[in-house]
Parts: sequence; structure tokens; C-alpha cells
Amino acid sequence: MHHQNPLKINKDNFMSIKNLYLTASMTMIGLAFTACSHDDFIDNNAPVNNLKAEYADNFVKKYGAINPNQTWDFSSAEPTYSLFSSNVSAARTRTGEGSFDFEANTSVNSIVVEKSVLEWMYTNMPKGKNNQGMGKAFFMTVPDNPFTVAPIYQGCANYYWELWMNVKGIGDYKIWSKGENFFYQDLGDGDNWTALGVGKDGLAKDNNGQFNHEAVKAPTYTFTNLPVGAEMTFYLKVWQNGSGLGYDAYKKYLENPNNNKPLIYTSSDVNNCRMISLTKAQKPAAVSDDYDVTIIGCEDGTDKDFEDLVFMVYGKPVPPTERVKEIESSLTKRYFMEDLGTTDDFDFNDVVVDVKYNRKKITIIYDNTTDEELKRTEEDLPDVAIVRATGGTLDFTLTIGETTWIKSENKDVKEMWNTGWGGASIDYTAVLGEPVEVKGFIPDNNNISVEVVDRGGSGEVKTITFPKKGEAPMMLAVGADVNWMNERVSIPKKWFDEE
Repeated sequence: MHHQNPLKINKDNFMSIKNLYLTASMTMIGLAFTACSHDDFIDNNAPVNNLKAEYADNFVKKYGAINPNQTWDFSSAEPTYSLFSSNVSAARTRTGEGSFDFEANTSVNSIVVEKSVLEWMYTNMPKGKNNQGMGKAFFMTVPDNPFTVAPIYQGCANYYWELWMNVKGIGDYKIWSKGENFFYQDLGDGDNWTALGVGKDGLAKDNNGQFNHEAVKAPTYTFTNLPVGAEMTFYLKVWQNGSGLGYDAYKKYLENPNNNKPLIYTSSDVNNCRMISLTKAQKPAAVSDDYDVTIIGCEDGTDKDFEDLVFMVYGKPVPPTERVKEIESSLTKRYFMEDLGTTDDFDFNDVVVDVKYNRKKITIIYDNTTDEELKRTEEDLPDVAIVRATGGTLDFTLTIGETTWIKSENKDVKEMWNTGWGGASIDYTAVLGEPVEVKGFIPDNNNISVEVVDRGGSGEVKTITFPKKGEAPMMLAVGADVNWMNERVSIPKKWFDEE
């Protein structure tokens, strides 16, 4: 694997370490400097001191004597950009954030959707096919008139879900549960309607493979008196389990809300897109010609067919829809660490962690038809740490600023994860657990350390901090585009040569 020279990235920001290797005549001076500086970065535990001294000696034997002015932070000061993704973890409530009474400002009725609309869905949004190209992500704001939400199509999905709406500054409202007050009429049924049933599958072919549904009758929810211009988001609460019987998981959730918690798929998470505004869907005839309609396809799983639920929003005019792009801007330091499990191992992958700081969420809103940029906003985000690899077999506590992360609480201590051990491939985008919010990180100070517990049961703790000038490093800082080494493959000397 080719490793990009981490120094070349920042040769204007950091001193050249072309002089990393001093002449042989300087070797003893370098060793003396290293020995004299031990007290600056180790504790007073003699066995640990001896390990660090042995490591320093082996480092010099491997790479040559160290320039006393050498620093070990080669990270880039240039921001990186990536798609922003957020997960809603807290359960939302029906009562909302303020005193707005949704019930008093919502009227419920019904609408009949004819066969041609259903056939368009069935034909153009086939189950199991990636249909994401049939629409676009969207962003909605409350109009200055009443508007109506209505489910019009329900595909064959085993998961159970609820459709909710959030109005910023007002709160959340549960619109509809899967199959609730949803009826269909088949060929030959006359005026009879059959209830689909709460939690049941959707509109499917008959036993002969034909789609014979003539119409559906679905509930409508008309909202009034919401604050004009407020951001409006739809989301699904989705219950899944191993067998795919989501309604069973939902019933267990009702028995114990701490179990079988739902996944939350929101229209605002445009990078993990679960809702799209369908660009060519047919408008139901029951909606008056002078009403505008936005028809929205929803995905409750991973196949991106977006036919699990299709609902429409209509009004005079409909709430405006725009396309949204959310980007995260940040600076990143990637730290490579040795844990002193041995003193002659310089793969620097015992701990690999990215610290992302100066993070901002940039939201750009485009017109859904013309793609014209309408609005751009920036929002500050907290610093986060992302553990990328753990090549050691010792337990450790990683401290970044005021935040700690313990290996044994997240992974088997003895497992060498994501470092290519045994010929396994390395995933340079992998994350161990979830990103952890970090407080108190000072990038210029590199206030990061790791405490490693000795495997021999002695209880000795080896504390490794970011190295000072001229010290044999047990930690390096590089840019996020520099990949770590495979297990037991030392960082080559060329990494330290300026080209």
C-alpha cells in the first residue's frame, strides 16, 4: 500500500525533518538528550520508565538520531468537506415544544384515490428496485394557508411505522400509523371497501399476479394556524426486528418503551435520504385542479424503492418545496499511537483516532425546479473523536481534552481491529462505535493521551502523551488523508524524508 508522505502536505507549516537523521557523530548527543528528557513525559514508575527508554533506543536504532528541534505534528490546517449526517436518537412527543394545540387545529376527513394513480405507483415504483432517481430530497416551510396531508399508497413492507410531522418551534404531531383507516376496493367489489388493517402489509398482486386494486380510501389531515414560514419536517418512526415482523416489535415497545425503540428516518436527513418528492407522480382526481400537490415517497428499510409509504401534501398553494444540501466542514487531526506492548514495534496503529474540530454544518437550499441557490446557513457543531483502528491487545483509556474513551467498553481488549492482522483488509472509513463528542480539546496543544494497563496483572499504567520536541515519538499527528500501516509493518523512513 502506498502511503502519502504526511510531511509533504504541510511543508510550509512545519519545519523540515530532513535533518531527522543527524550524522553518526551526533548519535550520542541525541541519546543523551532523549535520556535527559524522560522526566518530562513519563511518570516515576521505574519499570515503565525503562520501557520508554528501551523504546527510545530502538527508535533511534531504526530511524537514526533525532534532531532536538524535531516536532511530530504533521496535520493539515486546511478544512475538509463531507456530507452531513445526523441521527435523531431521542423519542419525540405528540404534545410538542410549545403550547400549540395540534388537535384543535387539525381536521380529519378522507379521500378516494383512483386506480390510475395506484397503477402509476405500482408500475413506476416497483418493490425492491432502487427508485431514488424518481424524485429529489426536499425542504418544506409552512404556507400562509391550510394544507392537507394524506397517505395514498402503501407498498408491501414487513416493517411497522408511523408518519410524524415536526414544525420547528411548535412541536411534533403523529399523522398516521401504518394501515390505519386505510381501505381498498378490488375489481368486482362494487361499493364495498376492505380495511387494510393496522400494521398489515400494503397493496400487492393477487394470487394470479395481477394488480386488481381499483381504488383506496385514505384519511386526510388538514392543518391550520401553523406559523407561516416555519420549517416543517416529516419523519417515520420505524420498528424492525430480526424476523422483519415490525408490528410485533411495536407491540413489545408498547409493553416496555425501553426495548424495541424505533429508528427515526427524517426528510431533513438528505444525505441518508429516506423521503423524496416524486417529480412525475400522478395527481389524484379528487384533488381540485386549483390545488398544488407534492407527492412524497418513503423508504423504511435499505432497498431504496421508496414505495413503502407514499403520501401527498396539497394546498392552495402547497407548502413550498426546495432541494437541500447539507455539508460538514471541519479540521481533522489523525493520531497514530504506540501502546508499548513491545518496544520495537513502530507500526503506530495500536490506537488510531481522528479528532474533528472547528466543525460547521453548512446548509444550502436550492429551488427544486431551477436549482437556483436560495439560502445558505452555517451552524457550529461540537468537536468529535472517531476511533478508526485498535491494533494493540492491551486495555487503554484514551483522553482527549476532558473526554475519555475506554477500549474495553467498546471492543474485546485482545482483538486487533482494523489493522490488517492475519491478512484482513483495512477499512479506512470504519468507525468503532459512534463518534464521541469531545470537550476541551486544544488543537495547538495536542492535549491527547492514552493510559495503557499492563497485561501482566501488575496494575502498572503506561501514560503516553503527545511527544515534545526531540523526543522519540509514541504518537504522531497527521492529516485525515494519511492512512495507517498494516499490523507489524513499521512506518518507513521515507515518511520522514521531504521530497
